[in-house]
Amino acid sequence: MKRTTHLLTLTTLVMAAVIITMIVSPADANKRYAIESGDIAYVDVFNLIDKALLAEDMANARAEFNTDSTEVITSLQGQLQALQTQLSTMTQTDPNAATAYQQYQTVQSQLDNASRQINEAYQTLIAQQIAQGYTEIYAAANEIGEQEGFSFVFATRSDGELIQIDTITGITQEILARPLMTPAGGVDLTELVRVKLGYPEKAPEPVVETDTPSEIPAVEIQPATTTQTETPEVEAEDAPVIEEKPVDE
Repeated sequence: MKRTTHLLTLTTLVMAAVIITMIVSPADANKRYAIESGDIAYVDVFNLIDKALLAEDMANARAEFNTDSTEVITSLQGQLQALQTQLSTMTQTDPNAATAYQQYQTVQSQLDNASRQINEAYQTLIAQQIAQGYTEIYAAANEIGEQEGFSFVFATRSDGELIQIDTITGITQEILARPLMTPAGGVDLTELVRVKLGYPEKAPEPVVETDTPSEIPAVEIQPATTTQTETPEVEAEDAPVIEEKPVDE
């Protein structure tokens, strides 16, 4: 075969290959990378975490924390009240007044420290419960997504209604809760995940407690406030004023 003929044949084969690639590749690319409507599902993770916090084991852990914390605060407040009563009967010339007042300041400092430590410990408890809930939800969502044949499972909310709009933290959470702007209808796996994990559908009826001192605020978490739950500070009463009584002559 002449060199010119050989080059012509080779060029023809290359052009044919290019034409075949142009015809076949788009179809193959669509087959590989196009996302069909049934390939995407979503799970409302924030909603499920709220329900995870309502589960009996987590609710009991928080109730136990509240009970122990109340006992500590009540004990210190009782000591503080007793010292306040004692100081109110003393004069500035009483030789025991300085010692009693020093004891009062010590107990007040213990109450402040206990309040701060309880607040920090409660935040840690809630953070650990949220982390546990997310771990369970993540595993269950992936398992159900695979069983149902979905290629992608987004953590998102299906509606665009913003609830917490009064603070930067609240609105940021609302936005981050919706990374998928327009989820397709009929592919919400949230309820399937909730049932699989056994989370309660709604909060139980609140129990009215009658033996908790009114000055000690409860620290129980409420549903739908996952990332903004804070325990109120328990503050000691103002230092008492020692009355100066006249000394009998």
